[in-house]
Amino acid sequence: MQLTEPKITRALDNTPLTADRLLRLGQQSFKRTDNGTEPMNVNGIPVGTVTNIWDGDGSYWTVSGTGSATTGSAHAGTYGWDSGVAGKDVTTVFDNGSMIDVGGSYNSLKFWLNTKAFPSGSKLLVTWLNASDSRVGSELDVDAYITSYDIDIWQQVVIPISDFGLSGNIQKLELKYKKEAGQQFWFDEFGLYPAGGGGPYIFQVVAPDASTVYHISMLVLMISEVETGWDDDTFTNITALTNGLLLRQRDTELEEDNILWSFNSRDNIDLFGRYHPQENFIFNNGKMMVGFMVKPGKASIEITDTQVLEFVVRDDLSSIDNIRAYAHYGVEVIGG
Repeated sequence: MQLTEPKITRALDNTPLTADRLLRLGQQSFKRTDNGTEPMNVNGIPVGTVTNIWDGDGSYWTVSGTGSATTGSAHAGTYGWDSGVAGKDVTTVFDNGSMIDVGGSYNSLKFWLNTKAFPSGSKLLVTWLNASDSRVGSELDVDAYITSYDIDIWQQVVIPISDFGLSGNIQKLELKYKKEAGQQFWFDEFGLYPAGGGGPYIFQVVAPDASTVYHISMLVLMISEVETGWDDDTFTNITALTNGLLLRQRDTELEEDNILWSFNSRDNIDLFGRYHPQENFIFNNGKMMVGFMVKPGKASIEITDTQVLEFVVRDDLSSIDNIRAYAHYGVEVIGG
């Protein structure tokens, strides 16, 4: 019996059209999740009333657990909180004394962090507890919201309250040191922030339905600003991004630990380490546009109707003339 070779679909240059090349190409801009239309150069509005959790100087929430208030650990004011050299699973609790609706009243948790020691394998987690010390919502890894645990550097941690997925009122904020002994942190200026004042704003790309998968081939970030050191050779830090630009993937179906991966870009080192700078353009009005690009490995990022790709902005970007982000992808139709 004579066997016939299977028919191979070929392009004009006679190269085989493999499955990945048959994907229909597309592009989508990152859209704000609450209205789906607002561009990324959002204007911050005045901050409402901030609820102080602890700043070392006022009479706010009670602090207990490992560590102590010291003058040397203060970011501002007189006192900060020194965790001491922490062992595994040691917690510090900030107790409000009564239950409050954090999820319905606030947009973000902010605090200042100075890492003093961080042995390999260390982990700093944050979560909320009720009056019975039961966890409410997800336990989040602080690593997802900072660039790195640089030693002896103060950096502000800004976490969207929505990331916790709170299922009820809370009474306590818990910090947990896990995995390895020998880690140490200084903390200061814990606060709950209402809407406005620079976010957080979440911009998202999501596939339209369960039958569609986006295979991401490239992410593009475009920034336009007055020409002052903004060319691709001498690019200066983006002063408007004090807290950095957070890129991540989440699985919205998971109730806990739904952040699949995340990285934060805050300055030159972070930007150039993550993105590839492209050609710049100077317009007649004196504005310069600089593009940044990152190409994931083939099919390493897949976007579905529940696994979404997000940029999280935790600053007021009104000082930047324009900022946009786009995802380039191939479309896979499941069962089509």
